[in-house]
Amino acid sequence: MLAIPFYDFPSSPLLIIGALGITIALAVFFTAYQKYFNSPLNREIQQKKKALLKEKKELNERLEIIEKDLKNL
Repeated sequence: MLAIPFYDFPSSPLLIIGALGITIALAVFFTAYQKYFNSPLNREIQQKKKALLKEKKELNERLEIIEKDLKNL
């Protein structure tokens, strides 16, 4: 019968510190990413919001014209 190899997790302090460092780095990256893209100072969000508001205004104007045309029929 074949034996399944089983490896113990090393308890070296350097490995534990390294794993902790990687975990902290990932947490910092995630937090910075969230803060940047949810920031009101993000120019990309401001430009997208302006474009969407402009498009909404244009669509509302077109809708009003269509409603007037329907009433005239």
